[in-house]
Amino acid sequence: MSNNSILVVKGSLKEYAWGKVNGLQNWVDKTDSPQAELWFGDHPSGKSIDKETNKELKTNSSFPLLIKLLCANEPLSIQVHPDKLTAESGLPDFVDSEKLLSDDNGKDEMLFALEEFHAFAGVESKSKRDEVFKLLYEKSKVNEIKEVLETNTFFDAADVIFEIEKAKVSALNKLVVDCVKEAKYSPNAITAFEKIVNKYPTDPGVLVCLLMQFHVLEKGHAIHVSPGTPHSYVHGLAVEIMTTSDNVLRMGLTNKHINIDAALSIVEEKQVQVLSLETTNGVHIYKPEADFELVAIDNATYQSRETNFAGVLNLEGETKISDGAVEISLAKGEVALISNIDVKVVVKGHAVVARSF
Repeated sequence: MSNNSILVVKGSLKEYAWGKVNGLQNWVDKTDSPQAELWFGDHPSGKSIDKETNKELKTNSSFPLLIKLLCANEPLSIQVHPDKLTAESGLPDFVDSEKLLSDDNGKDEMLFALEEFHAFAGVESKSKRDEVFKLLYEKSKVNEIKEVLETNTFFDAADVIFEIEKAKVSALNKLVVDCVKEAKYSPNAITAFEKIVNKYPTDPGVLVCLLMQFHVLEKGHAIHVSPGTPHSYVHGLAVEIMTTSDNVLRMGLTNKHINIDAALSIVEEKQVQVLSLETTNGVHIYKPEADFELVAIDNATYQSRETNFAGVLNLEGETKISDGAVEISLAKGEVALISNIDVKVVVKGHAVVARSF
């Protein structure tokens, strides 16, 4: 790809157990398997297909952003992502350090809901988390839960939880659903805890989820999950945009490799808020505190200026992109990767633009 160009690509499909059978069939062929993610970009773990040549992109992480369609039918792992400095250092002080990070890029991400989306993301306030842990202690009389009540941070509370012996964890997890009901959690939050208790009855990650905020994102809502923010996506369909990285440190709710100490070492004590947006005539702009933004376009025209990189994803209908000399039409589920040129995006339907600065 030249320094000033437009490249049309098709996504790289990822089939993980937590996906939904044919859950992404609006944008990719049916496979009758759990479709979890569709990647658009040139990260080595999932390069897009050049529409013109029908071959994988030859570049490696030359695009600063990675765009994904994500379909979660089951809860994802509790995870956290490193910033750029941590990714470059490689976390050498931890066991299995060579397995922890897959590249030297930090991972900063944003999620935009295409339907109602449920997620644990960010650190819950101490007052709210204490309410449910008090109920849990009253029912269990487990001393470690009393210790959790004496902590003030996610790190310290999680550190106590991960030291609880397995038999006690199983007994505590059986009490979690009743406790969140008594604490008057929302019906969606209660359902989320029912899911994770049933799937991971002996995993201390169930208790760690009590330390995180629970979000119900309506269609069109978005959250920014910055490096160091603990999170676990639970259910729904969304677009993710992120810096080009696949670095994930897991601490629970998974059969994949975990390293609790390494994950906790980079946790930031942050709360996550639904992003505010600027809306003008069908163009909705979401601006997280990051080097990128997301623009959702509904039956409107958008002019992209002063952008070093943009990815335009056609979600539905017809999307046309013009740089003044050339006009390109995107089919549903195609992305235009755009470098260092101003373009006009005309949408008759729905599209999103990921922009980096």
